[in-house]
Amino acid sequence: MTLDRSTLAPGLRIPPFSRVGNFDNWNRFAAANYEFAGHHMDDEIGRHEGFGAAIGMAPLIFAYMHDMLRDWVGPEGGSVASVQFKLRAPFLRNRILTASGVVTGVAPDGDRLRVDLDVWAEDDQGARLVEGSAAVALL
Repeated sequence: MTLDRSTLAPGLRIPPFSRVGNFDNWNRFAAANYEFAGHHMDDEIGRHEGFGAAIGMAPLIFAYMHDMLRDWVGPEGGSVASVQFKLRAPFLRNRILTASGVVTGVAPDGDRLRVDLDVWAEDDQGARLVEGSAAVALL
């Protein structure tokens, strides 16, 4: 998908980005980061620690937020300039995380165009998992 600059204005909702919270996805991330904590790999341990099941890694959730921004900007459209995310709730196994955002500002920034956004992620049951802000610098 190519970003249509003519539509950039406050209130524009960017395309959502979804991923299933399953061991296939989580294990690849855990292997790359050597993060094999029991509460990420075993539902019983997750429940013992007070969660409804095994939980996704916070860095993976934040990586999904970055993926959403990069997908929207496109491979040659610019870069992620800044992010600020707050994890509000756990990403439980077998839930679907959907990240999205809305443009809050557009302004020239040197030879680039800065786009500010409010961003968030929710699961398929409506729980708000992440809240934050981001800025992208478009070429």
